[in-house]
Amino acid sequence: MSARRLLLPAAAVLFALTACNATEAPSSGSTAGAPGATPTATTQAPGDVNSADCPSGTNLQKLVELPKGVTFGGVECVKDWAGADPQGPGVGDGVYLFHYTAGTGWKYYGEGSGQECKELGLTEPAPFCVSDPATTATKPATKPAATKPATTSPKCPSAKALESLVELPKGMTFGGVECVKDWAGADPQGPKAGDGVYLFHYTAGTGWKYYGEGSGYDCKDLGLTEPAPFCIS
Repeated sequence: MSARRLLLPAAAVLFALTACNATEAPSSGSTAGAPGATPTATTQAPGDVNSADCPSGTNLQKLVELPKGVTFGGVECVKDWAGADPQGPGVGDGVYLFHYTAGTGWKYYGEGSGQECKELGLTEPAPFCVSDPATTATKPATKPAATKPATTSPKCPSAKALESLVELPKGMTFGGVECVKDWAGADPQGPKAGDGVYLFHYTAGTGWKYYGEGSGYDCKDLGLTEPAPFCIS
């Protein structure tokens, strides 16, 4: 009879412990979780060539083919213009200038050190152009977005196709294109066109890209062993 009385409290204690353990499950607001379960967030790197943010030098290098050993060291932006500073052997004191247009993104515009801010539609000082404080200018109307011609074929590209790869100064177009192997020289036509050419290079997988602008190219530096109208043999 006494042994039966001792069993009842033991059973009650066991039940109470089981119930206590059942109430210790973590609440929905608990920070504890499965090992390795950390919050994730999708972050887009700023400065993509299609973004209006100031682009990085690495991203601008995707738009042009720089000479061997040359990279963009720094990029400075004012409004929708970006000046990229080339670094490497044989570079001058000029910059590569890029322009952003909604719908088409960043495009190569020009190269050198004599750009005038007013011609870029800038009324504020910028490190990549020369300001004239006595003159103010209105920003030119944004060009309408155009259908981009195909520039991925190894065939000699048309002038219109090459014009889609760069943004030419106002009033300027490409008159003619001459190709030798994987190089294309486009002749600029317009009120401020010089005697040089815009040079483009074709690479499988990336298509045609702007390479340089001028008239003193050495054919052997371009890997050409035959005469070409845009370089010196």
